[in-house]
Amino acid sequence: MNRPALLLIVALMLTVCPIFAVEDVNQEVKKNTLVEVGQMAPDFTCKTTDSRTITLSALKGKAVVLYFFSTSVGACITEMQYLEKEIFQKLLNRHDFQLIAIGRGHSREELVRIGGENKITFSLVPDPKQEVYQRYFSKFVPQTVVVRKDGGIAYLASGSRESAGIADLQAALQVVLR
Repeated sequence: MNRPALLLIVALMLTVCPIFAVEDVNQEVKKNTLVEVGQMAPDFTCKTTDSRTITLSALKGKAVVLYFFSTSVGACITEMQYLEKEIFQKLLNRHDFQLIAIGRGHSREELVRIGGENKITFSLVPDPKQEVYQRYFSKFVPQTVVVRKDGGIAYLASGSRESAGIADLQAALQVVLR
């Protein structure tokens, strides 16, 4: 095979192969997502790092963002900082909004440290045995869920997308906070 033809084949492979890899990841994420947009959000009760008890079903009438994370994925901390600045601080005074970050596999002590070091002021919930996480997902973090005021799921997002993901989340919240 001549060199120009070989270069063309290699260029085509490099162009097409990443598409297959992304599609494989998307299929894997979907396979490990146990909830769907439109269904009622699985209920749970948990304790925040400041010892408040939260029951999701008791938050009806509020739009709730659930952010599942783990510090083993470095981008989660960066995304939580975006959530703090671009979502939580902007909606802080709304009585119909709640943001809860659920630390998959994390203890209360770890989350107190993480919250303090990163100036996170929204609710942090330890989930050391992944009991809350496993109601929604079986694999992968970060994961974001927006629960409508009636308790139904309005939005799901997987992976760290930082500022681009925050824009998508803001758009979803505009709809549910009308």
